[in-house]
Amino acid sequence: MTASSRAPRVTVICPTYNRSEAIVRTLDSVRAQSFSDWEMLVVSDGSTDDTDEWVREAADEDPRIRLVRAGRHGHPSGPRTIGLAEARGEIAAYLDHDDRWRPDHLAVVLDAFDKGADVVATACERRDSAGRLVSRSGILELCWHPQIQLLGPVFEPSRVAHRLPLAAAAGGWRTGIGLEDWDLWLRMADTGLRFTTLDEHTAVLLDDSGTRRHRTARRHRLTLAVFDDAREARRVLEEVRSERYEAASREAYLRDNIAWYQQMSLTPEFVTPQGWAGDVRPELERLAAAPDLVLWPDLVVVPEGRRFAVAQMQWCSTPEHAARITELVAEVQREQLGLVTRIAEGRC
Repeated sequence: MTASSRAPRVTVICPTYNRSEAIVRTLDSVRAQSFSDWEMLVVSDGSTDDTDEWVREAADEDPRIRLVRAGRHGHPSGPRTIGLAEARGEIAAYLDHDDRWRPDHLAVVLDAFDKGADVVATACERRDSAGRLVSRSGILELCWHPQIQLLGPVFEPSRVAHRLPLAAAAGGWRTGIGLEDWDLWLRMADTGLRFTTLDEHTAVLLDDSGTRRHRTARRHRLTLAVFDDAREARRVLEEVRSERYEAASREAYLRDNIAWYQQMSLTPEFVTPQGWAGDVRPELERLAAAPDLVLWPDLVVVPEGRRFAVAQMQWCSTPEHAARITELVAEVQREQLGLVTRIAEGRC
């Protein structure tokens, strides 16, 4: 068997659309990997600029890179599905066209697979379009449990790798509204898969208002309170967000999360970063005290039948997922929901 026909250990799947020369930085971050047994499938989603030419030029220099030209899907799930179908590797690793990897990313990830992992997520840095650091993922972003996966989007695709057949076994990448990665990771968790997480900041993600994650429509919601009058609903929304209740909101947030994490930590499904043996409680306390913590994100007033709801918009993809969120929130965010009810009833 020749080197060119031998299956690589890892297939890197990179969906792209009209990225032009900027995609070279992403390609170069893969070419710089200390682990070299990979192929990279750059799936061009009907690009109409010179993106394909830049990818072809890189492929001419490095035959491990391959351009896969696709018709326009307008959604990254289509190109990722094509990439999975073309993949020859044992492991699938995702890299979005505006993100990059540290040179040891694949080596760090594969060490976890060699130890028995099925799905791996790394820590990350988020940088703006000028390269300025916006945030670094902390320990709490690397704690995992099926309930954490259910309640919020975790692990952007460029942080994740999995054994190749596992995505298809969970139903594959789906198009539609919401965050498609949240949808797939949840379905993988529902099959019984468990994430392994690594406190290594090996992925560098673009955090910019123009990225798809910021533009994704939110069609589902979590209802917090319902009113007969729209003005009363807006008044309560403003009260909930006001400085008057900030201390009470932070305290309710902290009590709910300490109780929830304690409950999850008693189950075998609870995951902390590989090699980390710290205590989650101080991490929760730091988060609850952080000045940039948004206590009530994405609150809106929306019609609900003939009434009006104060609701939290959700990035989930299906009504079924939204219903599961509502059920779990009622169980694990009792202090916060109780505070909203007291504010609405004028008992605070």
